[in-house]
Amino acid sequence: MNIIREHWTQADYSEFIEYLKSQADEKYKTFSDALVPGIETSFGVRVPILRKIAKDIMKGNYEEYLQCEKSAYREEIMLEGFVMSQIKCGYPEMLALMKEYAEKINSWETCDIISFKGLKKYTAEFIKDVDYFIYSSNPWLQRFGFSLLMQFYLTDEYIDKTLGYVDSVDSDFYYVQMMQAWLVATAAAKQRDKTIEYLKRDKLNDFTHNKAIQKIHESYRISAEDKAFVTTLKR
Repeated sequence: MNIIREHWTQADYSEFIEYLKSQADEKYKTFSDALVPGIETSFGVRVPILRKIAKDIMKGNYEEYLQCEKSAYREEIMLEGFVMSQIKCGYPEMLALMKEYAEKINSWETCDIISFKGLKKYTAEFIKDVDYFIYSSNPWLQRFGFSLLMQFYLTDEYIDKTLGYVDSVDSDFYYVQMMQAWLVATAAAKQRDKTIEYLKRDKLNDFTHNKAIQKIHESYRISAEDKAFVTTLKR
């Protein structure tokens, strides 16, 4: 099928879905579905294939592709994210795209696999808008917001603000807790002193706090001495 298209209609998209299904790998589907429990709507298409398809879509009329009505299959969601994150645009449009994509997230996979790398140019602008995600009533938006903080805000300028955001959300949603823990562990590698001090006084619930320590232990970027010390902070 020709994916580099001048126009996309709903009929074209239906044909495209049949093509996408033809790229599926049943063994990979079984493996992938096991990693995303409760979300079994997948075709079983490997991520490198999805990335290549997204690049081809971007060579054509990707705006019309995005306008096509889609279902909730994970590959469809991820493809939208891969396309949206490649669009070269100013900050207002990028923020709108991130909000649109975040509303489609339904698993850790569809959350974590998409990186809006262009946001690196707009960190000063986005930090004023991150509340939209961090304090959403939708936990997947929260996880997405924390993932953006982890990617772009573990810097000297923003580390205090970022750890403050982590402290400010006491979630009982497992996938938010795990992203908070991942963020703290990554911060320990990038901002060692600030993060060690943070762990001494953080306001996280016990589960998230201890998961952060566990992830620090799993990191190859943190010294044995620091791992031994944070163990003493376990609750």
